[in-house]
Amino acid sequence: MRPLRMRAPEGERAATPLELLFDLCFVVAVAILAADLHHGIVDHHGWEATRAYALLFVPVWWAWMSFTWFATAFDNDDVVHRLLTMAQMVGIVALAATTHDAAKGDLGAFGLAVAALRVPLIAQWVRAARADRAHAGFAGTYAAGLALGAVVWVAGSRLEPPLALAPLALAVLVDLATPVLAVRRAPGPVFHPGHIAERYGLFALIVIGESILAIAVGLEQAVENPEHRAEVLALVASGGAIAFALWWIYFEVLGRDGLTRRRSAAFVWGYGHLLLYAAIAAVGAGVQAQLEIVAEGEDAAVLAIALPTALALLAVAGLQVSANGVGRGVAPLLVASLASLPAALAGDVVLAGVVAAVAAVVAAAVATTATVGEGAGELSAA
Repeated sequence: MRPLRMRAPEGERAATPLELLFDLCFVVAVAILAADLHHGIVDHHGWEATRAYALLFVPVWWAWMSFTWFATAFDNDDVVHRLLTMAQMVGIVALAATTHDAAKGDLGAFGLAVAALRVPLIAQWVRAARADRAHAGFAGTYAAGLALGAVVWVAGSRLEPPLALAPLALAVLVDLATPVLAVRRAPGPVFHPGHIAERYGLFALIVIGESILAIAVGLEQAVENPEHRAEVLALVASGGAIAFALWWIYFEVLGRDGLTRRRSAAFVWGYGHLLLYAAIAAVGAGVQAQLEIVAEGEDAAVLAIALPTALALLAVAGLQVSANGVGRGVAPLLVASLASLPAALAGDVVLAGVVAAVAAVVAAAVATTATVGEGAGELSAA
């Protein structure tokens, strides 16, 4: 056992094996959320499934983000930290197990799971407040905000929809306000930009994995269903191209300069990734839904691929602006986002997927070239 004091926000810092193990729990949680979304689309309840997906994704993402920002500040990797992190992991698995019922409107168990997985993290923040007196206000505010948010989540989850929406929205607002209020009480920098950027990139890989899963499912269907093999392979190729393009854009364009130390940029970065992560995971869910619909010869909800692709590109553009300012690399992302929608509105599922894929890949190539050009120009001027 060692004192839990603020880590230096400078120097080299990499994700720890414990953080990587922690991330594995979210592979399961995101996969379950995406599966519920894709089944809702197949059952022609796409908009209802999308609303449930959007609501439930928030506390899942918040559980990951809360731990990530705590660990960048106070991770001392002692026995207590490891045990409390393990307890959080158990809570995340429990949360994932309750999302299916929550998507149907039964939020009781889900709300309890949200509160339970926060208890170990609250204990971590209290421990930090006691050991590091200089940052006691910062850590104590985080602990209080997490506790208040947990209470509101439990209270809201006991109500039936739509009565539950108001308290659940309040719970989300409490969660979002907590880091803002906590950082105001910090005496100095409290996060490591390089470490945060790396951790967010690792979660991006988790959500991109949903598209990789869709590719595997599609190839299996292509073998088993020769009647619709051409359409299935076109969707598989589209899903793979979109996944590759989003990876390319994120790590080559957005992640090129990492995260700045400006507090405003840090909050935009931290919160703005919610839309990006949800959209990327929804691409994989949309591809799986379209594959199942096409294989059965039914009409498809063609926006299921094009819309999340467009939202992901918009989110990357917004994050790029917040972190690095407006540059030539932003314009291709905006154009590609708009270009991916008209084909979907035309009603052809395969065409929509192919156009969205082409737009995303072209945006990746053009935006990368523009960003590299800007960097070369700045270096030459220097």
